[in-house]
Amino acid sequence: MDLEFESLSPEQAAASSAKIIITTKDEALIVRRKDVLLDTEVDRYPVLLKAKILRSIMGSYHDDQLTIGIDPGNRIGISVIYIHNEIESFLESSLESTIKLIAILLTGIVSKKKIVRIGDGNITMAKQLAYMIVTKFKDCHVEIVDEHGTSLPQNTPTNRRGARDKSSAKAIALRRGKRFDLLS
Repeated sequence: MDLEFESLSPEQAAASSAKIIITTKDEALIVRRKDVLLDTEVDRYPVLLKAKILRSIMGSYHDDQLTIGIDPGNRIGISVIYIHNEIESFLESSLESTIKLIAILLTGIVSKKKIVRIGDGNITMAKQLAYMIVTKFKDCHVEIVDEHGTSLPQNTPTNRRGARDKSSAKAIALRRGKRFDLLS
């Protein structure tokens, strides 16, 4: 995330004016502050820890919108934009793994406004994803986005690690679409 940090002893961390402290469970007992994040959170879902760090730095007064862009297809690109920063991008290979990841993101990231934007390149998959998200997450706004022009040019060097799909997902996240409702 390109953040500066200092390595401190637990005693130094407890006395510091740092906005965020990442430490072990045992050392958290020494630090005794509310803004302590445990290092075990890094291993499970690093994107959730990134969101917590960003929220701590920016403060809750800031526009804390979470926007998830999805490029459906054989390889499903996903971009996570939180407080106007792309904090992670993913590549999934199935509808099930995508829904599981979206559920983790929507429940694990604290945000006043949550938007999921899904590209219309594979409209059948887009509508399936939208339906599953809308029925499971009532506080989430879902849009179907015209994804024309979101892909990197075909002559771009090989699609290493789904770079095109992730790039398309980010472009989709940044575009407004048509609100999906259950009657669509």
